[in-house]
Amino acid sequence: MCINITNDGIEKLCKSNFYVGGKDWLKDFCKSIGKEECVECIKTKGYEDKQEEFKKITDKIRLYLKNYLQLDNVSFLFGAGSSIHLGSISIRQIPKQIEDKINEDTNIKKLFNNLIKQFSAVDIVSRTKDEEINIPLEQFLNYLLGLKFVLEKSKKVHICDELKEKEDIEKLDMLIKIIKQELFKLCDLDSISLEENRFAKSNPNIKQIMQDNGKYYYHKKLIKALLQRPLNLKRVNIFTTNYDLAFENSFDELGVQYIDGFTGFHKRTFKPESYDYDIYYPGTTTEGKVRRVERVIRYFKLHGSISWLQDKLDTFNQYGLVEKPIDLIRNNLELAGNLIIYPTSCKKEYTLDFPYSELFRQFAATITQSQSVLFCIGYSFCDEHINDIIYQALSIPSFTLVVIDYLGTKNPEIDRLKDLKDPRIIILQGEYLGDFKSFATDIMPNFHEIEMREKVTSTLRKLYESGIGEEDVSCSKGA
Repeated sequence: MCINITNDGIEKLCKSNFYVGGKDWLKDFCKSIGKEECVECIKTKGYEDKQEEFKKITDKIRLYLKNYLQLDNVSFLFGAGSSIHLGSISIRQIPKQIEDKINEDTNIKKLFNNLIKQFSAVDIVSRTKDEEINIPLEQFLNYLLGLKFVLEKSKKVHICDELKEKEDIEKLDMLIKIIKQELFKLCDLDSISLEENRFAKSNPNIKQIMQDNGKYYYHKKLIKALLQRPLNLKRVNIFTTNYDLAFENSFDELGVQYIDGFTGFHKRTFKPESYDYDIYYPGTTTEGKVRRVERVIRYFKLHGSISWLQDKLDTFNQYGLVEKPIDLIRNNLELAGNLIIYPTSCKKEYTLDFPYSELFRQFAATITQSQSVLFCIGYSFCDEHINDIIYQALSIPSFTLVVIDYLGTKNPEIDRLKDLKDPRIIILQGEYLGDFKSFATDIMPNFHEIEMREKVTSTLRKLYESGIGEEDVSCSKGA
């Protein structure tokens, strides 16, 4: 791997941290390559020296992480931070695009404003610097679904004095549908061009890389590195809380098979037993052996997806869930009103509903196996149910948690993990070590390259230790 690091990259590395058991090992790595000063010393060097010393430090980190990627049970959990560079936006607030669409209908706007005040229990709702309503979208959507349930079960409950009972449900249904339709547009990253991508506009270098190598360049780099793990190990598990199709598109572009819990071709329905399936080449009759297909990943969308739609329950579809081609939903946005997304990130009691109960069960069963490691990338630790499962896994001595955290000390939950000073908790923080893009391209171990580099290093060490170089010199003199 050729890492062409810029001065800006050096600055970001110097501000990063590599915590193991609460101790920052980045300084120790710097000393191990012959530098008694801290990593800041790199900044004072010439360009070539910077490149060399930067490479030595990142190699140290990659070799350290490689040990965990060689465990039998390797899982990754991706949050919103892994899709920001693709044009994704945060839904910790109510995005302005959704509010603008709601405001196009006077009655829906009036209902929306009343419900926002009821939800926040204030007359004046606070807004962010970007003029977004400072209320988590998932929590508000959960509130709306709860109101809808109450209205459907009771004939004497009103959510807005100006509306009649029947209008209540109709307007509330329309409000929920608008939110889901606009959320679909915001999460349909494949439809967001680089010119429309706010992140790309403010990061021209990243924009150029994606123009030259494809929008999903960083996702594909990480996936390709994962697929280089030894074939005798179990399949890698990728979990994500994102609704978008970044990984699905990356899998398709790479020709990677992925097991996502759905079966069928024309009608894809959710059947969780398919997670126990695997893909093998046909065995030969003489040997009676079968060989596993190499490029396969187990894939779980814990919060649902923009391609999942609600369907009627029957004997063939026991979860009432189907997966539709994304183009079909794009061309008929009415379908987006039936999106299966998870609006209850802070309401653990609701996660007993299908299909989420099954997805969380799969997550718990996977990471609580012996000799397991979980890499959390771009995940903010805001989902209480997921956090509980991770903390339960920490009760197993052989479990390791690796957190890739861009924000650094700004996340109190990750700080709490660091303060535990548990050597099984590894945290990479900062704009370089904690960034999804640099992790995918520079930090993620490349097994073939690392193994070759280790062989070269070992060969050179043996040559010098045996004194072959000196013998060659003396022989040349004798000649």
